[in-house]
Order: sequence, then structure tokens, then C-alpha cells
Amino acid sequence: MSAPDPAEWAEIAPHPGDRDLPAGRHELHRDRLLTAIARESRTHSSPRAVRRPALALAALVLVAAAGAGLAVRPGDEPPAALPSPQASRSAARLPPPGAVAKIRAYGTVRQLIDSADLVVRGEVVSVADGRSVYRVAEVLYRAPVAPVATEITVGTESVGSPGRPTVLYLALSDPQAHVYAPLSGDFGIFDLAGETATSRSSAMSVTGLRAEDATGAGRAFVTTLADLRQLASERGGA
Repeated sequence: MSAPDPAEWAEIAPHPGDRDLPAGRHELHRDRLLTAIARESRTHSSPRAVRRPALALAALVLVAAAGAGLAVRPGDEPPAALPSPQASRSAARLPPPGAVAKIRAYGTVRQLIDSADLVVRGEVVSVADGRSVYRVAEVLYRAPVAPVATEITVGTESVGSPGRPTVLYLALSDPQAHVYAPLSGDFGIFDLAGETATSRSSAMSVTGLRAEDATGAGRAFVTTLADLRQLASERGGA
């Protein structure tokens, strides 16, 4: 194996300090180096022949110089540091702005009772500014943390029109302001017609009292006010 010709590699490999070479100059160095590698490979009959150290060194110098040249920005500003893996993972866990929490699909009235802070029967008195004032006629269940009065604030206008009797399964969404919200939207709203209670939505409805009924999927659930009272009393706390 012949010794490397210093003049040959001086012509091919860029000077380590040439960080500001134009992009075309880096391409020229790369093409010339690849040509030299091909010519060097043809001079050896054995495929396992060891490459000359100078060739490997020139390749490393070329790649480093090209990378440095591309990383340099106008005005000699330092290149921006890549975020650490830990920072990337933390950023990935953050929800996007305006993200909405996933609505839980309740399958039974029992599940509603177990999740509710307050279950009441009554009607909307007024609606304004995205909230409803709800007059409580009966408390079916109340958790110790849930304040209740003859009128409560529900943080949505979708509870119903004024005077429409309902049973609401509520979560305390703002403890400071004593504002409630129906569990998972329409899942927590039952409309009353006398002693009959019907879930507000057929798409967002339970399918049974204590056990789910697959045949009731996609239909509004109908039960009695007495059944709702019985389930609430089983949990206690009212």
C-alpha cells in the first residue's frame, strides 16, 4: 500500500477553519473526495483492504467542515441549541391551547350517582351570560363538599328553558363561586314529565339503572322519578 500523497489530500480536504465557505465550495470538496475514494478502491483487488488513514481523516474533516458551514447563520450568530430529550418529552405532554377535556360516557344511572357532587330536581329560572340560575325543588343527593341553596348556578345555558322540570346530576366545577356543571354534558340531564324521567339526549345517554343494556344504545333512556330517588338514597348523603 502506497503512502498518501500530502499534496493530493491538501487539494481534496478543506481546511478545518473554512467554516464560512459557500455551499457550492463544500459540494466541490465532497465530489472530489468521492472521486478519490472510488479511484483508491479500484487500485486494490481485495475487498477487505484497509482504507488509508489519511482518506478516512479527510472524509471526517470534510463532513465536519460542511456541517459547520451550514450551521453558521448570517451575522455570525451562534447556532440554536437543540432541546434536550427531557424538554421535548415535557412539551409533548402539554395539551394544545384550548384543548377540551374528554367527555366520559356513562353507562348507568348508578355511575352518574357515584360521580355526582349534587343531584337535584327543579327547573331553570333564568339564563344569562352562559349560565343558568336553577331553582332547587328537591335534593336527591348531596356530597359533603357541595353547597346547596334554593337556587344554584349552573355554568351552561343548555340545561333547559325556564320552567322546564329536570333532574340534574352535577359536578362542582368552581368551588369558589359555587358553580355546577352537568356530568359530561347531556349525560347528566333528565327531563321530567310528571313521574317519568327521560335522558335529554339519545346519543349521550345511559342505558340502564344499575347495569348497562346494549339494546338501549342510541336511544334515550326512560325511567321513573321514583327509581332515580331510590338510587340516590342507596348512596346516601342527601
